[in-house]
Amino acid sequence: MAGICDRCTEKTSQLINIAHLPEMAPVMHLAYRQVCPDCYDDLLVEAKEAAGGEGAADEESYVEVAISARVSGNTSHLDPFSDEMTIEEITKTGLLVRTSRELDAGALLKVVVPSYGLEFAAIVDEISPDSDHNVVDNLVDLKLVEQSEGWDRLWQDYSGGE
Repeated sequence: MAGICDRCTEKTSQLINIAHLPEMAPVMHLAYRQVCPDCYDDLLVEAKEAAGGEGAADEESYVEVAISARVSGNTSHLDPFSDEMTIEEITKTGLLVRTSRELDAGALLKVVVPSYGLEFAAIVDEISPDSDHNVVDNLVDLKLVEQSEGWDRLWQDYSGGE
């Protein structure tokens, strides 16, 4: 969706609605709703600092899983893709997948988990290169755009109700 970022007032081809993101609660008093990926990254840092420092988000518990999913979106070169991937870890607010695709932080992806009948949007939060057997993949940390009952059910099933 093209538009103007509420924070920097620049024209952008990708807007992220942060109005309902739990990790943005500490900065909601700023009244931003639709922001560009760069401003999203800046606001996320501000929110983490306001919530008690950088380490607070890193302490979120996770569960290792192997769940098949279809992930689609655009690469960093704006080439559309739709790939079968395996979700390797889940948290209450996101997931980790491995891909050889070049993605940008802040990119919006669509994730479908057929075994749970889930379809949701997620934002690329962090990308870490990981090489294994001469193949370079990226570990991609995705954050849910909105919480859902379906994701909560999946988290409960795998985390044992934490």
